[in-house]
Amino acid sequence: MQKISDIKIEIEPIKKTITNERQWIIQQFQDAINAERINTKFKPITGRAVAIKLGLLKTNKELYEFLSECKDYKNRKGSFGKRFFGGAKPKPESYPLTKMIDNDLQRE
Repeated sequence: MQKISDIKIEIEPIKKTITNERQWIIQQFQDAINAERINTKFKPITGRAVAIKLGLLKTNKELYEFLSECKDYKNRKGSFGKRFFGGAKPKPESYPLTKMIDNDLQRE
């Protein structure tokens, strides 16, 4: 019988994928969306796709506010993903071309 001290166990180091607060918040979005997608026709969403959708929100404070809105919407109306995908779209007013057209129409 071997001694426990003679047994060598090789443990691979765990790669840390989350390195900052923004990535942690994006992970929260990803987990909530993927939890709703279980047993549906939709595939799980990747963290990269979530990060791209949330690219318009520059600060962590804005991300926390939007996360709170999505969770609140889920508690009241039932779908985190509906609020996420509906609210992550840029508003037409934020496009420069739309602003230019609106300004030209107001001058006339």
